[in-house]
Amino acid sequence: MAINTERDHKGRERIVVSKYWPDGSRFRRYFPNKTAAKNTLARIEGSIAMGTWREVKAELSRKVEKELTVAEFSEIYLEEYCKVQNTRPDFKEQAIKAVVDILGDIPITQLRRMHAHHFIKVRSKRVAPATVNRGLAVLKNMITFALDKEYIDHNPLQRFRMLPEEEKALRVMTLEEERKLVEAVCSVDETIGVYVALLGETGLRKSEGLNLKWEHVSFQQRMLAVEETKSGKARYVPLSDFAIEQLQRLVRVIDVPYVFVRLETHEPWRDPRGPFNAGKKKAELAWVGFHDLRHFRATQWVMRGIDLRTVQELLGHSSITTTMRYAHFAPGHASRSVLLAQKAEVAELEALKASQEKNRRKFS
Repeated sequence: MAINTERDHKGRERIVVSKYWPDGSRFRRYFPNKTAAKNTLARIEGSIAMGTWREVKAELSRKVEKELTVAEFSEIYLEEYCKVQNTRPDFKEQAIKAVVDILGDIPITQLRRMHAHHFIKVRSKRVAPATVNRGLAVLKNMITFALDKEYIDHNPLQRFRMLPEEEKALRVMTLEEERKLVEAVCSVDETIGVYVALLGETGLRKSEGLNLKWEHVSFQQRMLAVEETKSGKARYVPLSDFAIEQLQRLVRVIDVPYVFVRLETHEPWRDPRGPFNAGKKKAELAWVGFHDLRHFRATQWVMRGIDLRTVQELLGHSSITTTMRYAHFAPGHASRSVLLAQKAEVAELEALKASQEKNRRKFS
């Protein structure tokens, strides 16, 4: 239907009209009541039938689009930009939600640099600078899209500076701590306990684990296929004995393709934070987050001698620079590399001396 009822970020009910123009662009706007929505939809359909839709489109653009709030425009941005331009738009949804929670009621045409500073002030009280910057990046991209679509006539955030990010050494779990965490979460909820174990054994991102399907798991080949990735490129991760042992504990729900499923509803898990937080508290590992399981696996691989290029592929990093940070977390990794290089140098020098001595004896 062209007229629907939706709820905004604060749970308020809104009437939305969605209709495609003959040129393929879409009219999507909110209305205070169904009467206004029906009248506008009838006018659009009438203009399309009469061939006068271009004039009506231009008029509605001037009168309606400029009244959109940041919250309203964020939905258009997610639908018309993120879902078209990004292979994984869900990675932006969390950042967009933070922007909407703080700046959602501001009209898009009235957004100023002071509002971005307000976003930084509020958001910085809750999260680290890097997370604040992700929200700013999405906000700036959304404003650029609004300018490109002529919802606004200038970009108020042009050259707006991001926060400086202090590079800190990551705190990484030990193998004993990781196993303790898995056991504790399993005692709260077995499915999420297995989920935590899989993330710790494979280095999958949180969303990659939640979107995992049984068709991607091969016990025979001991391999995991990750299709819904951040980069959009599939990758393959070997399964350890511990990972296989944990996965085989799960109950497979008939006609449900997902690996991690709520047994009481037969719906896939979407927010495992409840059991996870309870488990890490029980394990006395309050500082651990889901991404720490990925850090744990990366450092374990490096410490066990897996080369960084292979670790890059297994983790799905687009740049080796991201993977390089794990080299510093492996005790003796740099030392071993230097030592091997020194041994090679000594061996080369000794071989050269032996060759020279051999030639000297030959001609003496």
